[in-house]
Amino acid sequence: MKQDKHSILLESKKKIKSGSKPEIEGLVESEIKLESEDELESEDELELAESAALEFLTLSEERWKEIDLLIDEINSNKEDEEIYNVLCRSTIVLMVAHLEGYVKEAASALIDDLKYNVSFSELPTPIKKTYVSSFLNIDSQTKSDQQRIKKLMDEFEKLNAEIAVNPFLFEQNKNPSPSIVEKVMSNFGVNNFFGNIHESKLDDVFKNDLSETIKLLEELRTYTLNAVKHFPYNIDIGVFNIRERKDRIKRDHSLWVTFLDELLQKRHSIAHGSNFTNDLSDSLLSDFRNKAQILQYAIALVLFNAGLKKEKQS
Repeated sequence: MKQDKHSILLESKKKIKSGSKPEIEGLVESEIKLESEDELESEDELELAESAALEFLTLSEERWKEIDLLIDEINSNKEDEEIYNVLCRSTIVLMVAHLEGYVKEAASALIDDLKYNVSFSELPTPIKKTYVSSFLNIDSQTKSDQQRIKKLMDEFEKLNAEIAVNPFLFEQNKNPSPSIVEKVMSNFGVNNFFGNIHESKLDDVFKNDLSETIKLLEELRTYTLNAVKHFPYNIDIGVFNIRERKDRIKRDHSLWVTFLDELLQKRHSIAHGSNFTNDLSDSLLSDFRNKAQILQYAIALVLFNAGLKKEKQS
C-alpha cells in the first residue's frame, strides 16, 4: 500500500532517533523534501482558490431558475386567466427584486476579493477615495476636500485598513434605477456605465432575434465565469465592445436605460397598486428575462474590471 507523505514523515522521525549518521542525513534530506512539497502544494491551493466573484455569479445563475419556473407555469396556464395574470404580475416583481439584490451582492463579492487578496495601498485609487470619503463630512469636491481625502488615504495605507462594502452601496429599499446603478458604479470609479455599454455587442438583444439572444447569453455566461474564476480577474471588456466613454449619452438614446425604466415602471404599477389589470404576457416576460440577465452580466464585467488596479490612476 502506498503511504501518504505525513505517514512517511512520522516514520522517518522515529528512524532518525536510532539510525547511523549517513542514514540520519538521508532521512533528514527526505523529510525536508517532503515538507517543501507540502508547502508548494499549499501555495498552489491558495493560488487556485476560486474567487468570491465566481461564487456569487454561480449562485445568481441558480436564481434565474426561479424566474424560468414561473414563466413555464405561465405557459402552462394560458387557459386559466386568473392564474395566468397572477403569475405574470408576480414574475415581474421577483425579476426586479433579483436585479436589486444582484447589484448589492456583486459589489460585496468584489469587496471580499479585494480584502482577501490586496492591501489597502494596492487598491484602485477610486475605491480608496470612496471608502475614505465615508469617514469625512464632505458635501463638495473642493481642493480642501481633496486634501483631506488624500491625508486620510495616506493614514489608511499606513494602517493597512480593511474596507467594507456599505460605503459603496445605495440606500435600503431603493429599486435599481439607472441613476442608482450609475451611482454604485461611480463609487468604484466607473463613470458613465450606461454610456460605456451603449452600442456594444450587448445591444444585439434588442434585435429581438431569440436564437441570437440565446447565443449571446451563452457567450456572456462562459466568458464571465471563466474571467473571474480567480483573482486577479482576467477581464477584457473590449471583447463585447464595451468601452469607456467620456461623453454621456442622452437618457432616451440608451436602449438599456429605456429597458430598465420600462421594467421598473411595470413593477411599480403592480407593487404600489396603481394597476390591477395585467398587461404582461409570457413572451414579454421572456424578453424582459433575457435582457435583465444580459444587463447583469454587463454590470458584473464592468464592476469587476474596476477592481483591477490600472497602471495609471489619478
